[in-house]
Amino acid sequence: FLTGVCVYVLKDFEILPYNMITNYTMQTGSALEVIFLSFALADRINILKKEKELSQVQALQILKENEQIIKEQNVFLEQKVAERTIDLRNTNSELSSTLIALKEAQSQLVNSEKMASLGQLTAGVAHEINNPINFVVSNVNPLRRDIIDLQELLAKYDSIRNDETIESKLLDIQKFKKEIDIDYVKEEIEILLKGITEGANRTAEIVQSLKSFSRVDEADLKKANVNDGLKSSIILLTQQLSGIELVLDYGDLPLIECFPGKLNQVFMNILTNAIEAIHSNTKKGEMGRLEIYTFLQNEDIVIRIKDSGTGMTEEVKRKIFDPFFTTKDVGKGTGLGLSITHGIIEKHKGSMQVESELGKGTEFIIQLPVKHIY
Repeated sequence: FLTGVCVYVLKDFEILPYNMITNYTMQTGSALEVIFLSFALADRINILKKEKELSQVQALQILKENEQIIKEQNVFLEQKVAERTIDLRNTNSELSSTLIALKEAQSQLVNSEKMASLGQLTAGVAHEINNPINFVVSNVNPLRRDIIDLQELLAKYDSIRNDETIESKLLDIQKFKKEIDIDYVKEEIEILLKGITEGANRTAEIVQSLKSFSRVDEADLKKANVNDGLKSSIILLTQQLSGIELVLDYGDLPLIECFPGKLNQVFMNILTNAIEAIHSNTKKGEMGRLEIYTFLQNEDIVIRIKDSGTGMTEEVKRKIFDPFFTTKDVGKGTGLGLSITHGIIEKHKGSMQVESELGKGTEFIIQLPVKHIY
């Protein structure tokens, strides 16, 4: 095309002659350009087609290779999954066995804590019952002696006969009255009977408190008075309260839906710990102090139990509800008492807070809803 243009221009400048060739060089050049371009485009299309076919062949080959790799990986993964499944089944079986063993161990530990509390309770109850019983037993012999004297006196009255001298018999009777000191006998009988009555009433009170404390109602919610549970726990712990000033302020509380036996266990655990802490922090000749307050706050029953015991550090406060945590010496505690207590309060949808200062005592604040929230 460019050659045709040059020839055409040279022809116009009369450098080349006018003829058929010079007149049509541009058209000829254009035609040849189109022909050569067509060949070039066709060749290029063929090259691209071959490259595309080659690329498709290569892609297909790669796909086949990938498919083979995927199949091999799938087989490998299936084997691994099967092996892992077997391992998981074995692990699951071991975990199930371990869980069963842990549940058994937990049950044994809870029972151990209950038995430890029961042992302390039994010792206290035995001591408390022993006091009034000893009082009754010690009064029986003097009472028997006085009754024998009165029987002898009555026998002397019965021995009077019509044919005998009444004056002499009456003198003997008056003499016998002086010997036995009849006025003192009457007064002593009254005192002894009063003492026996007090001992019997005290024993009945302890038995009633024990019955109230050990209510077997673990499965059913019942309406009960929180104050009654606290009172029964205090009565059963009377022997341990020696040397402790007890301050009781029971509010006028409504009956609440609860598990009374479990709440009694809560009170027993907290009071027992408080009493031990007070004795540990009280010097000889001094009096410890235990305060118990109950009152109604909005829709909740509030129980505050405050002691003048050893108190706790912040670190101990954070751990006291953890299972197996205890500050007692080895063999003196399982570390489950307060953990069980916290669990019982949560089961009642209540809350329990602890305020304590080292060396100055501890206060437990328990809040329980009047109506159990399911």
